[in-house]
Amino acid sequence: MKELSIKEIQEVSVEILVHIDEICRKNDIEYSIYYGSLIGSERHQGYIPWDDDLDIVLTRPNYDRLIKLLANDETYLLLSLETREKYRYPFAKLVDKRTCVKTTQFYHSEDPELGVFVDIFPIDGFPSDDSARKEFGERCSLYFDNMIGTLNASYAISKTRWKAYGKRILHYPKHRKLMRQGDYKHWKNLLMEEMSKYPITETSICGYIEFVDEKWGVFPTEWFNHYEDVQFAGRTVRAIKDRQKFLTLRYDDYMQLPPESERVTHHPYTFYWK
Repeated sequence: MKELSIKEIQEVSVEILVHIDEICRKNDIEYSIYYGSLIGSERHQGYIPWDDDLDIVLTRPNYDRLIKLLANDETYLLLSLETREKYRYPFAKLVDKRTCVKTTQFYHSEDPELGVFVDIFPIDGFPSDDSARKEFGERCSLYFDNMIGTLNASYAISKTRWKAYGKRILHYPKHRKLMRQGDYKHWKNLLMEEMSKYPITETSICGYIEFVDEKWGVFPTEWFNHYEDVQFAGRTVRAIKDRQKFLTLRYDDYMQLPPESERVTHHPYTFYWK
């Protein structure tokens, strides 16, 4: 196998993004590039030079529609809670089937068909009341932790071999206790049901559930009412019109480059051509 260069990773993932964009436009589905990808669009008109993946977000109704379409599309491989028997993330990944990945993590439970990907995040409605939102986030976190705790040996995931072995021994009793309460599928179903408990069409705030406790992770729902075309690596894709508000909330002075020491990818992956 031949390792992909950062340029090749970026080119392949942009191709995936363009494919998603074509499907969304054809089916009147709105999406937005987001997180670091949105910074890239605003600051670099494409990828952040040292980044190696793309992120998009969709409101839950649009997310569900896109997942159904991608599940039946043979161009790329969809990895998601809806389409895989064993999957570790509460968001989807669309993967280039010509590529594969090696990770530095142990007991990672990554999908064996993972390769260069685009991350697809659902945006869900949140309760407006602070205490209700806190309880909602805690329930989702509990179900997610329990889902991971019953997915193979994922409860022992670590960056080093000996730490992983130690965690597997230390946390095995909790794993067995969780399995008696319910297996991976049980906790996955609870998580999926809970995440979409508050329809985004009926809430004034929203976000991606893993960031419900972050000040930058809770957004006015109205931000996701209006979209427009933006440029990314010479391609035309979609973004929310209120993107500057999000970028300021999340990154403050987002046009300022980080220190050179921080200009590295934080993902534990090495990508290869098959």
